[in-house]
Amino acid sequence: MLLGLIVFLTGQKYLHGHAEPKNPALLKEKVLGPLNREWTIYLGSVLGVVVIWQLMQNTWTVIGAMHIMSAVLVAWFVWFLRKKCNRVERQQMLSLVALILMVVVFFTLYEQTYGSWVAFTDRLLTTDLFGVSKATGEPVLPWTIVPLIISPLAMLMALRLAGQGKLRLGEILLGSVALLMLAAFVRDMSFVQQTAGSLTFLGAFFIVAFSPLFSWLWPWLDKRGMNPSKPAKSAIGLLLAGLAFLPMAYAAHLAGIHGVASVWWLVLAYGILELGELSISPIGLSAVTQLSVPSVVSVMMGAWFLATAYSEVLAAKFGELTSMDVAEGETLDVAVAAASYGDMFMMMFWIGIVASAVAFALIPLVRKGMHGVK
Repeated sequence: MLLGLIVFLTGQKYLHGHAEPKNPALLKEKVLGPLNREWTIYLGSVLGVVVIWQLMQNTWTVIGAMHIMSAVLVAWFVWFLRKKCNRVERQQMLSLVALILMVVVFFTLYEQTYGSWVAFTDRLLTTDLFGVSKATGEPVLPWTIVPLIISPLAMLMALRLAGQGKLRLGEILLGSVALLMLAAFVRDMSFVQQTAGSLTFLGAFFIVAFSPLFSWLWPWLDKRGMNPSKPAKSAIGLLLAGLAFLPMAYAAHLAGIHGVASVWWLVLAYGILELGELSISPIGLSAVTQLSVPSVVSVMMGAWFLATAYSEVLAAKFGELTSMDVAEGETLDVAVAAASYGDMFMMMFWIGIVASAVAFALIPLVRKGMHGVK
């Protein structure tokens, strides 16, 4: 995060004023004794981190605070719709709420990748993608560390070259680093022994791999009048999220028979799931800015992230369905564990399918309430 901040501050001048405050004089006003508004914001951010850190020490406090914030938000939202919105604004805000609810369901399914999927992989899947790392028998240092370290420096150099009118050189530099990262990634997948936790990189891998496809697909469809609406993309995302659990359920079935299943079922599940995320997640945040009344965009953005927080709570509750305590000296009953995971994965599958069916049915109503917002 610190390197990202350095890159932003260094490259801010290349954003042609888009990263500058609209009213710099407002930031210089004294609002807290000798502190101006800008430094008050910085101080508030630091204190906020301290408060959040304290909240995180007690799970109940966090969930309780979420419930209180939700109650206040719902009460404010009802008041705002009735007193401050015209008919069009009211319908657009309600359409946004429908999209947010779809996101809650999607991320409830998605967050299983950090819970039940990891535990299932650790207990009942192989973790070696190509069978090479086990043959070496020795710990291997990941090569991807190198491009990750030099990437911020390469970005800074590329920005400087672009500022000097040498855009082509900057592109070549970044392209070279990308190729280096790809080569290191392929090598590490082959020779570095993976763990259940490290295999969560598959999510990021498929996002990077599929992003160029989606960045081409949506404009291509749009030119032909076939680009799905935001509600349709959300419904597609929910459908794919549900379908992602089928490979996991089948892997649980195989593990119950053979004692272990191939990690490639996990790879397939991640591939399907990330297609869903690229369908629903990018359009969600844009919907917040497009459908919210301009004066409350930041509040609705907070509502969006509060909703995703609830999805994590729900995901944890579903993950508890497969919790298993193995006493010291005992071994895991593979058949029982596989059956438990299989049942849970099929439940997630049906939640995704039913939610997507409801979402597809609501597309005409939500689109009508959006009043032309694409």
